[in-house]
Amino acid sequence: MVLPKSRQRARSDSEKEARRDAILEAARRLIAKVGIDGMTMNALATEAGVSKGTLYIYFRSREELLLALFVDAMSVVVDIIEAEANADTLIEVMGRAPSEAPLFVPLLARLVAVIEANVPDASLFAEKRKMREMGQRVAAVIARVTGAPEQKAREASMALMLTMQGAAQFDISARRDLSSVPDDMRPMFEGQSFSRSFPAAARLILSGVTSDGAA
Repeated sequence: MVLPKSRQRARSDSEKEARRDAILEAARRLIAKVGIDGMTMNALATEAGVSKGTLYIYFRSREELLLALFVDAMSVVVDIIEAEANADTLIEVMGRAPSEAPLFVPLLARLVAVIEANVPDASLFAEKRKMREMGQRVAAVIARVTGAPEQKAREASMALMLTMQGAAQFDISARRDLSSVPDDMRPMFEGQSFSRSFPAAARLILSGVTSDGAA
């Protein structure tokens, strides 16, 4: 019996990488249908057209897969920043880029407490090294376009990442159905949306980074 191509074992490194990418793309499609919290490995195996055993060869847990999705989304954010940020657009791009990468904000909100806490150290450290390298790339952009010293740019990059995480967590509350929220509380919930809170925070952080103190 000849198995369908999607269910045949990938043998070469390029085949394995292609299979991994296909699984991640299937996960994005599934999440678009059922949300992050509604995604299961059983449903993902069906969506990807692979056996559950094959799925666990590439990702040993749901959280390990979500971490890989986050790192991919972070790569999109960093690519946007590198391509579009200059002295005139730095603040605008920094504030906008996180919302343009699918899944970045909702996965960031779950990153530490839900995802990283349930990933084995070996996989976690491998992905964290990629995140560190991307943070260094953002720092390099900040230093290049502002003229700030490298150390100050690295500190700003770290502050931006930590601020993004806090804003992403509050964004979960902002996305609730406001019809059940008292009128006097709605502005508070609306103001917690990532698209409102993070750009304002990014402006404050970056205004202190430039060599003349104004971004």
